[in-house]
Amino acid sequence: MRLFKYFIPFVLFFMYSSLLPAQLDRSTPPEAGPAPEINFENPPSFTLDNGLTVIVVENHELPVVNVQLTVDADPVKEGDATGYVAAAGNLLRNGTREKSKAEIDEAVDFIGADLYTFENGMYGSSLKKHSGELLELMSEVLMKPVFPKEELEKYKKKQISNLTAGKTNPSQISNRVAKKLRYGDHPYGELKTEASVNNITREKCLNYYNTYYKPNISYLVMVGDIQKEQAREMAEKHFGQWKRADVPEHNYEFPKDQRGRQVALVNKEDAVQSVISVTYPVKLDPGSPEAIPAKLMNNILGGGVFSGYLMQNLREDKGYTYGARSQLNTDPLVGYFSAGAEVGTEVTDSAVHEFLYEMNRIRSEQVDKEHLELAKSVMTGSFARSLEDARTMARYALNTKRYNLPSDYYAKYLKKTEKVSRQKVQQVARQYVKPSEATILVVGNKEKVRDKLQRFDPDNQVQLYTRTGEPVQESKAEVPKDMTAEKVIEKSIRARGGREKLNQVSDVKQVATTNMRGQTIVMKTFHEKPDKMASQMLMNGNVMQEQLFDGEKGVVRAMGQTRELSGKQLESMKFRAKMHKFLRYDELGVETSLEGIENVKGKPAYKVKVTNPDGVVRYDYYNVDSGLKVKTKRTVSGRQGKRTQSQIFSDYKKVKGIKFPFRIEISGGRSMTLKVDSIQVNQGIDDSVFQQ
Repeated sequence: MRLFKYFIPFVLFFMYSSLLPAQLDRSTPPEAGPAPEINFENPPSFTLDNGLTVIVVENHELPVVNVQLTVDADPVKEGDATGYVAAAGNLLRNGTREKSKAEIDEAVDFIGADLYTFENGMYGSSLKKHSGELLELMSEVLMKPVFPKEELEKYKKKQISNLTAGKTNPSQISNRVAKKLRYGDHPYGELKTEASVNNITREKCLNYYNTYYKPNISYLVMVGDIQKEQAREMAEKHFGQWKRADVPEHNYEFPKDQRGRQVALVNKEDAVQSVISVTYPVKLDPGSPEAIPAKLMNNILGGGVFSGYLMQNLREDKGYTYGARSQLNTDPLVGYFSAGAEVGTEVTDSAVHEFLYEMNRIRSEQVDKEHLELAKSVMTGSFARSLEDARTMARYALNTKRYNLPSDYYAKYLKKTEKVSRQKVQQVARQYVKPSEATILVVGNKEKVRDKLQRFDPDNQVQLYTRTGEPVQESKAEVPKDMTAEKVIEKSIRARGGREKLNQVSDVKQVATTNMRGQTIVMKTFHEKPDKMASQMLMNGNVMQEQLFDGEKGVVRAMGQTRELSGKQLESMKFRAKMHKFLRYDELGVETSLEGIENVKGKPAYKVKVTNPDGVVRYDYYNVDSGLKVKTKRTVSGRQGKRTQSQIFSDYKKVKGIKFPFRIEISGGRSMTLKVDSIQVNQGIDDSVFQQ
């Protein structure tokens, strides 16, 4: 490592001096000098008798030792329990045969260490004097896990909360759907869903661990204030008893090539921007002869360099976005290309056009010399800086072993970069940039962007997808000629239990729960005839927010502040407080009209426009077969502009002969799924609930 101590300043000096303007002629930049020679010595490594490969990267500047273990297992298809592989890795440190999670946490804290486990691996760090205790803990976590059921349930709860929060994040939606469309039936294309997380069991985690966590497919990288012989002794002591075994190998077909370009759209009704992703799989192995030229080419196109084609076009020239970038990732199984940006809804199609233009441009035109030299300088600088981090050195050493790279691959990295010609950039661009075979994915407002995107598909078709990457089967059903909004609503009333029973309801109390960022939120709502209403949001038993209407006055309380409503806001709350308004729309001055049939959760539903007396409009959707209301949506205005809020109703159950939805999915602004725990009908509600 001492060689790098002197090499880094030299490389940085070389870069700096090569970019200085000439003193005599400041208009002409100097020619870049030859790439510096790197004396890259691969860190020492050895293999234990059980097959565990150990790599040692010495760095004696600080008395710290970092240890990472990687289990290099083939990906597996997780099916309807997608997520259990990650769960197995994350739960390793949550309990062993000898220690509970709390005891592991206490032991880690006692020596001032860090210890994390994750999918197919773990990482630990401590002062050198505590490295023995750290490795003892790591070996216990690795070889004696028990995957406690209670910890698994906590993990699942947190994962579902994260998935729920991500339902309204357009970037997260885009990343997930792009992954699904890009990889198809390959394991890389499997997505965690609430249903798949619920299907994760301790048995699945334990079976995966017992099958794949074996030393003969694993790597132990030790970095820091440690020498090879010390590392060998410690590895033997703490990991030598790990039993080797045969591990299943899996071969998967490369994702099927696109038959021409396709356009995919995920509808987000409240979107004021569109998230664009142009993506497809590529065959590009780590360390292949094309890897360095391809990375350089992608940097020129849009790989995070401000001078990239995409950034200069979409941001600097057109002003469509704050950032437009591309990625070209290597992988031993399936790599990928992706280019994307967030743009305003009104320029979505124009932005897509520019992405395709720049992708075609880098294929058809040779990059100019100045642009190429700038990209090389950036790559050289990035690589040089990376050598200052011992952990990066360890990653390079691990890559060399895992991917069977030439021993001098990283030593010759800069020279290979320097040798890339303009012709080579164009060659790899034609090989890996495929605008005519890409999936153009847009997450945005269907009503505003769909028609404009049709021109990018060879068949003028835009396929709709759900937020989990499933094709949307759009309803082709036509509204019967004699069907009206009134008949739809009347059918819904019968499906709920009938007018007579609904009119007999004098009060309803509902208690529901949801999970937000690992915290359980309780939502209580109260309705009492003719027009009293109260709602409360509680966390840990404390009321965080509430709305009250006692028939005359309305207030909103939040964060210790109380605001009394007046004017239109008070009238709106008074109208919302009226129980079962759908029973008497005519009396209340509510107008309705039947707008057509649309699919909700894959099933046809009548779309009914509902206009309140104050002009506020919403759309209610009623399942064609059952008659039950399955969705409602409306547009609201806020500081961020207009957005669409929607609620999806399901899991109807009878209470006192009347059907109520016991699951409500809310999106638009705050996203959550409410699971109704209890509904009480005609049990009486104390007036104090509505008092202000």
